[in-house]
Amino acid sequence: MEVPLPKLLLLLRILGSEGPIGRYALVSRLKLGEGVVRSMLSMLARQGLVEVRRGRGCRLTPEGLKELEAILRSHRIADLKPLDAPHLKMGAFNVAVQVKGAASKVKMGVEQRDEAVKAGALGALTLVFKGGRLLIPGVEEPLEGADPRLAQAIEGLFQLEEGDVVALCSSNERWVAEEAALAVAFSLTA
Repeated sequence: MEVPLPKLLLLLRILGSEGPIGRYALVSRLKLGEGVVRSMLSMLARQGLVEVRRGRGCRLTPEGLKELEAILRSHRIADLKPLDAPHLKMGAFNVAVQVKGAASKVKMGVEQRDEAVKAGALGALTLVFKGGRLLIPGVEEPLEGADPRLAQAIEGLFQLEEGDVVALCSSNERWVAEEAALAVAFSLTA
C-alpha cells in the first residue's frame, strides 16, 4: 500500500491533535476508505508510532510525535498553524504553513495554489519573505499594502527568515485545509 506522505503526516497530526480518536472518525477526516486507514494504522502501530486500543481509539505515541517532527524538519516545514482570517472569505478554515528557504521555488504562486486545490482546498495564497517583508510573488507587492491585517496575523504566527515561504490554504473543513498546506509544502521541498 503506497500512501502519499502528506496523507500519512495528516494522519499523525490528527492523532496528535485529537487522539485518542476512533477509526471511523479518522476515515471521515482523512477522506480515505476504512481498509486504507486500518492498514495505515497497522503499519504505524508495528513501527511503534501509533497505539491502537480496541474501544478506546488510536493515539500518537511519544515516538510517533518525534517521528512526525523529524519528517517535518527534514522537509523544511517549520510549522503549520490555523489562521483566523474571516475577512479572506475563502473557506471556514485557513491553515498557514511555513517552509524554510523555499522562496526560489516560487514563481507566481499559481503552482502552489494548484497543489492546494488538488488536495481539496478551495484556494491558497503563497507569500515569500524577502527584505523583511511578506511579498506576493509575481507582482512583488508587499502583503502589508494589500492586506495589513493578514500580514500582521501571519507575521505574528511565525518567526520568518529571509527566503521563507508561507502558504495559506483554505477549506470548509479543517483537516482538508491542513492536508492542502502539507501538499503545498511538499511540492516546495521535492
